[in-house]
Amino acid sequence: MTSPEHTEHVRPAAWRRLLRTLSLARSHLGLLTLKLIGALWPPNAILIARHAASAMRRRPPAVANLDLEQPLEEALGWICRSQDRVGSGGVGCYELYRWTAGYPEVTGYIIPTLWDCAQRLGRDELADRAVRMADWELRVQRPEGGFEGSYEGDGEPAVVFNTGQVIRGLLRTAEETGEPRYLEAALRAGEWIVANQDEDGSWTRANFKGMKRVYDAYVSAPLARLARATGDEAFARAAARNCEFVLSRQRPNGWFELCDNNPRFNDAPLTHTLCYTVDGLLETGEVLGEERFWEAATVTADRLLAIVEDSPALPARLGADWDPRARYVCVTGVAQLGVILMRLHERTGEARYLDASRALVSFLAGVQRLSAPGAARRGALPGSYPVWGFYAPLKLPSWAVKYLIDLVLLVGAAEERTPAGRAPAAAGGSPQ
Repeated sequence: MTSPEHTEHVRPAAWRRLLRTLSLARSHLGLLTLKLIGALWPPNAILIARHAASAMRRRPPAVANLDLEQPLEEALGWICRSQDRVGSGGVGCYELYRWTAGYPEVTGYIIPTLWDCAQRLGRDELADRAVRMADWELRVQRPEGGFEGSYEGDGEPAVVFNTGQVIRGLLRTAEETGEPRYLEAALRAGEWIVANQDEDGSWTRANFKGMKRVYDAYVSAPLARLARATGDEAFARAAARNCEFVLSRQRPNGWFELCDNNPRFNDAPLTHTLCYTVDGLLETGEVLGEERFWEAATVTADRLLAIVEDSPALPARLGADWDPRARYVCVTGVAQLGVILMRLHERTGEARYLDASRALVSFLAGVQRLSAPGAARRGALPGSYPVWGFYAPLKLPSWAVKYLIDLVLLVGAAEERTPAGRAPAAAGGSPQ
C-alpha cells in the first residue's frame, strides 16, 4: 500500500514531468499539427487504429514462430524506398505527412548495416546503395570537417555526435572499396571532433544543445576505429578520455547521469540514449582493449536485461532506481538493447542474452506489422509504441529500422550456431 508520505513525494515529480513534456510538445506544435493532419490520410489512420487496438489489449504485440527473413526483408525494403524517395543518396524518415530530406548522421551508421547485408545476403545492389550513401556524405561534409546536426538543408551547425556517426560509414566504405577519399573525409571529421573536446573528456561546444552528456560514448567508438585505421593514437586517447568521463557519471547500480538528449529529462533518460551509452562503451572497450569500459557497460546492460525479461515492452524512460517513468515504449531503444545483448552473448555465450534478444525481435516484428499499411510504412518502425508516444510521435524514423536490421542479423547468425532443437524464448508480459 502506498503511504501518504510517498504519494506527496511522487506527485510533484509527476507534475514536473508532465509540465516538461507539455513544454516540449509546445516547442514542436507546428510539426505536431502537420502530423495530426497527415494522420487523417487513410493508410496513416489505419496505422494509428491498429496501434490503438493493440494498446487496448495491454499485451505487447509479438510474432509467434517468427521467420527472421520477413522482418529483415521488409526493413531493408523500407530503407531502400527511403533512399529512393529522398533522391540525394541519403536516407530520411517518414513523418506521416511527408518524407524528409536525407539525414547525414543516421545515413552514416546505416552504411555499415547495408555493407553487412550485402555480404550476408549476397546482394551487390545493397553495396551499391552503401557507396551512394557514402558519396552523398562527402558532398555534404562541412569545410571544417563536421556534419550538420539535422536533415540536409535545415541549416544547422555541425555537431560532434552526428559527425561521429558519419565516420562509421566512411570508414566501412573505405575498408570495402579501398578508395582513399572516404578515409580522408573520416580523418578530417575526426580531427574536428578531437579539436572540440573539453578538458574533462566530454564534448559541450559544437554539440547538440551545447550539452555535456554521456551518450557521446557512441562517438568514442568510431574515434577508436579511426585510430586503428590511421595509426593516429590521438583519436584513441580522445576516445578513452571520453569513456573515462562517462564512467565518472555512472552510479553503482549502472544508471547514468547526464544521459538524455534534453537536459530537462536527465532524471529519467530515454532508453535510446542509455543504449547509445552502453553500446559505445562496449565497442570502444573492445577496440581499445579496455576491459573496464566493457565491464561498466555490462552492469547497465544486465539491469536492462532484467526489465525486458519480464516484458519486451521496455518503458521509454527509466529513473535512477530503474523505475519506469513512461507508459510508452521507445522502439529504437528496444532494438538497440537487443544489439547490446547480442554483443554480450557473442562474448559470453550466456543463453539469457540470446533468449531476451529473440523476444525483442518478436516484439519489434509485431510493431512492424502493426505499422505496415502502404508502401511508405511497410517495413518501418515508429518512434514510439504506441505510435503517439512522446518519442518521435507519429513518425517512422530510419534509425529504428537500422537497429532492427542489425539485431535480426545478429540473432540469425547466433541461431545458425545454436544446437538444433532449442526452443526460442516466448515474448510475453504486460507493458509497464
